[in-house]
Amino acid sequence: MQIRKGTADDLPFIRNLTIRATDPTFSSSGTGNDATTTVTTEAERSTSIFENALSSDNHSVYVATANDTLLGYVIAIHQAPEIEWIIVDPASHGSGAGKALMIAALDALAEKGSRGNVRLTVVAHNERAKAFYRKFGFLVTGPVPGRDIPTVEMQRAA
Repeated sequence: MQIRKGTADDLPFIRNLTIRATDPTFSSSGTGNDATTTVTTEAERSTSIFENALSSDNHSVYVATANDTLLGYVIAIHQAPEIEWIIVDPASHGSGAGKALMIAALDALAEKGSRGNVRLTVVAHNERAKAFYRKFGFLVTGPVPGRDIPTVEMQRAA
């Protein structure tokens, strides 16, 4: 497995990877037929954010690959500081890709001199993701208002 900076060449794979990774989460959220719409919307949104982050001085974008296959990606915002997206293909869960991406993002935030707590959001019922984030010192700080699907914020002390 390799961690490298994301590039425009990764864009064709981001949408489908996001669909594979988010479909189980949103399909089990109790949204019924709206799950497909939510997954598609999130995939389009993540692809747009990935593309814009590539040219932003305020973002770090990393991808995990193995044998030229994209396993996952992470987008960190320096000034916030925030892990805006971290997605790993379900077929790669347990491979260490998520851990390597999180370390790359947290290191990038530290190198850019980000101050303050690092935050991220996660679907409230995604216990697997919350357990993963807790391994890095993130704690649930409360609900995120105004979301169609219950979401919580997690923070990690600086």
